[in-house]
Amino acid sequence: MKVQKRFILILGLWLYAVYGFTQNMPPEITVSGGQIYCPQTQMPIVTSVSISDPDPGDTTLPEIYVQISEGYQYGFDTLELIGVNPNITSSWNASEGLLTLSGPATFDEFSNAVENIVFQTTQTSFTQDKQFSINLGDANYLPSTGHYYFYVSSPGITWTEAKDAAAAQTFYGLQGYLATLTSEEESQLAGEQSAGTGWIGGSDRQNEGIWIWETGPEAGQVFWQGTSNGYAPNNMYTFWNDYEPNNFNEEHYAHITDPSVGVLGSWNDLGNTGALNPDDPYHPQGYIVEYGGMPNEPEIRLSASSTLIMPRVSSNDITVCGTGTFILYADASTPEVRWFNTSTSTTPIHEESIYEVQINTTTTYWLQPVVLGCTTNIERYPITVTINDIPSVNDITIWQCEDDIMDGLSNFNLGAFNDVIVNGDLTDIEVQFYESMDFSIPIDEDNYTNTVNNQVVYAQVLDVSTNCSAVAELTLSVNTNISNYAYLTACDDLEETGLASFDLLEAEDQILNALSPDVNVLGYFETYSDALLQENQLNTNFTNSEAYNQIIYARLEQNGSCYSITEVELNVEPIPNLREDETLYYCLNSFPDTITLEGGIVDDTPNNFYYHWSTGETTMTIEVNAPGVYTVEVTKPLGCTNIRTITVLPSETAAFETVEIVDISENNSVSVLVSGQGDYVFALDDENGAYQSSNTFENVSAGLHSVYVKDLKGDCGIVSQTISVLGFPKFFTPNGDTVNDTWQIKGFSSDIADTVYIEIFNRYGKLVAVVNSTNHKWDGTSNGKVLPTDDYWFVAEFIDGRTVTGHFTLKR
Repeated sequence: MKVQKRFILILGLWLYAVYGFTQNMPPEITVSGGQIYCPQTQMPIVTSVSISDPDPGDTTLPEIYVQISEGYQYGFDTLELIGVNPNITSSWNASEGLLTLSGPATFDEFSNAVENIVFQTTQTSFTQDKQFSINLGDANYLPSTGHYYFYVSSPGITWTEAKDAAAAQTFYGLQGYLATLTSEEESQLAGEQSAGTGWIGGSDRQNEGIWIWETGPEAGQVFWQGTSNGYAPNNMYTFWNDYEPNNFNEEHYAHITDPSVGVLGSWNDLGNTGALNPDDPYHPQGYIVEYGGMPNEPEIRLSASSTLIMPRVSSNDITVCGTGTFILYADASTPEVRWFNTSTSTTPIHEESIYEVQINTTTTYWLQPVVLGCTTNIERYPITVTINDIPSVNDITIWQCEDDIMDGLSNFNLGAFNDVIVNGDLTDIEVQFYESMDFSIPIDEDNYTNTVNNQVVYAQVLDVSTNCSAVAELTLSVNTNISNYAYLTACDDLEETGLASFDLLEAEDQILNALSPDVNVLGYFETYSDALLQENQLNTNFTNSEAYNQIIYARLEQNGSCYSITEVELNVEPIPNLREDETLYYCLNSFPDTITLEGGIVDDTPNNFYYHWSTGETTMTIEVNAPGVYTVEVTKPLGCTNIRTITVLPSETAAFETVEIVDISENNSVSVLVSGQGDYVFALDDENGAYQSSNTFENVSAGLHSVYVKDLKGDCGIVSQTISVLGFPKFFTPNGDTVNDTWQIKGFSSDIADTVYIEIFNRYGKLVAVVNSTNHKWDGTSNGKVLPTDDYWFVAEFIDGRTVTGHFTLKR
């Protein structure tokens, strides 16, 4: 790699040469070469050299630089100065592939020295020639571009400063610019074979992720879009390091990576200043100036190039279809080539570049480029001729049935015959159909209508794994046979959808009746077109898609070809029309009485059907006296069956459990508790009155009442019970008018006579009367004496432990 010391070594004389020549015409060099290299030997890189200068007074040079500019292999290739070379010394820089010849010396001395430079490599197998640039100036010269390249050491320089500095430099009238590396050769010379780490002319500062060359003839050219997973438009050359560019911290400028980081000579994106720490590998160390390619520049011959042709054969393996005689061409760098059967055989089988040979199987030939007089050239290059099989095909006749019009034309599904056309496995096989042999009119393989009966079309069979193909002829023939019609019936399901499952195999006896034994039913299809094209074949267990009645089609074949297409009518028979399933109730309290269950025929005469009850009975109606689920199957004579279900649930009149009475209160209430399997409602005092769902009555007056309980579920009847609600009157008028003549407990009855004992007192606390089981009321007298109008008090003691006190008024 070029380093800063080169600038120190050349000092005064070379500074004058570089900068002085910007005023004068530079010296010129021409060389000749083009020899074929004999491997493992030293060989001059040129056959002749001429150095001159337009100024007759200029006859010396300080240095000449000779570089392996293209095809350099580090660690294998070397340049060496041999022979007698007065006033000239040499130094070899392996990292740059650069041999420096140092003077000063005359043009003739330098010409002699260049002719004494020899190339040698330990490589034995080659893929490209070696190109050498001989430079009279301190620049790298690349023959493939004709451009010159300088590496300028300037630690810490920014990208924008480097861009301006490069643009301010000239080289013998050539305008400098920050280098644009658009080829692998440029990138290798500038990155791997120069002083390395430095700025180049790419940037995405104008549009993030759009990388352009901002300098030189390529200014404005987009060479990359995106970050590390982006792409190079129009196959532009790029050499980004791994995972670059990444726009880390707004990095917008292209830079050749330090050798310690990633791939040698590769690029990364940096910010304008790069890393500020001088010890950081991302700290800028300089920049690369490129000269050449700008408009209106002078033509200079400060550099020349020569080539050593490396003996080699390009391994252009060949793939062919089928066996036969083939003409093979050896793409060699030498005029003569020897062909061998193996890599070690000693006798060649052919000794020209072109070889016409019969090949029946995949074969590898070993080719040796011939370098005359070179005994060390022993490398052989393999070329394999791979023989791929041509697909094996059959010419066939495809018979199709007539369509709806008897004209000899029909629809063909050609793709269905691929396995017949092709012998063997269809893996990786593509079949295309054409009307003509020149494949100019393609055919829809799924649905093609022939143009005439017995038309010939063509199938091109391509093995996509080998790209080998063959052609088969297909004759399309239409026949006009007629077959029997078939009729299948099935019963509707219980949902009465008009859809039923048919066993299509049951149609075959009707269809094949009286036909030749070699005719068979290929399958069944919903449409005539599907049957013609053998598409969407139905399962033999098929549920009709059109309610109650549908026509489908059977395709018949004879010897693998369509014989005819016939109709199969599917008819779904309705089931008997029955009343909806129902629920009835049986009153358990009416047992052993019975209720009647009916088959439920609608819109027909019941005795036209057969009946089968779950009880085993076969009559139109049955009598039952027990809850349960009863089913009846109703069947048409020789027809379909429907099922009706009648659920008989239990119900009964209520049974009184207890009547809870809250009396002698401001709000007397009655709660009736019953049991039973009915749904019950309740009424008070009126059997035909309003019934309520609640079993509790509020604000019930004192006295005797009747409670009624009715069954709603099965309408099984009403039960009742008399109850007594007790209460004490607030006054009485013993005046003989028969209205309120006595004071007694309301609701008092013989049932409760023994349950209460009442003592009555006057206002002075004197006991004046007793009401008990033998004396149910008080007439207003005490010991036969009529008591006056006044308020009186009572104490009532009940057998259940209750004690009630109060007062009332005696009015006269």
